[in-house]
Amino acid sequence: MFDLLRRRRLRAAAPPAPQPATAPPPAMADAGLPARVDLVRRTLVAAGVDFEELGAAPEPAWFAQLCTGQCLPLGPAELKETADHLPGVAVEALLSEEACTRLLGQIEVLRTLRELKDDGMDLRVCHGGLPADAADVRALADYVRQQIAAMADAGGSTAVEPGRMTA
Repeated sequence: MFDLLRRRRLRAAAPPAPQPATAPPPAMADAGLPARVDLVRRTLVAAGVDFEELGAAPEPAWFAQLCTGQCLPLGPAELKETADHLPGVAVEALLSEEACTRLLGQIEVLRTLRELKDDGMDLRVCHGGLPADAADVRALADYVRQQIAAMADAGGSTAVEPGRMTA
């Protein structure tokens, strides 16, 4: 008689067994890594970076193996040695030609912004970060110069308030 009133209770299913964490595949260093590292170092030096002041480590010894055409997996020790050799640069940006090209473009944009600041033009970017191309930065600087020249020709003051293009 009470069988009809008794609810069938479902047993709670056991939680799924946790999956073992899979380690990401190790990064691979190809024969082009030493050349990309050298190119980035030379570009940064040309942009005014002093690696001695940053305490950069010497070139890792295992770069010699890469120069012979071998590919090597990069473990934590190799990643650290590369990061110490090129402080301030993400090692991932050196592992492929595409990533290195993007990095070199960003360095060129920063270098262009610094040159413009040295010339008295402090361009600041917001909402989207740095422009992708240094030519875009130069074009923007040329536009600002044209606007200032046009204001001067029109008899207006060339002194502008920060954040405003009008006198």
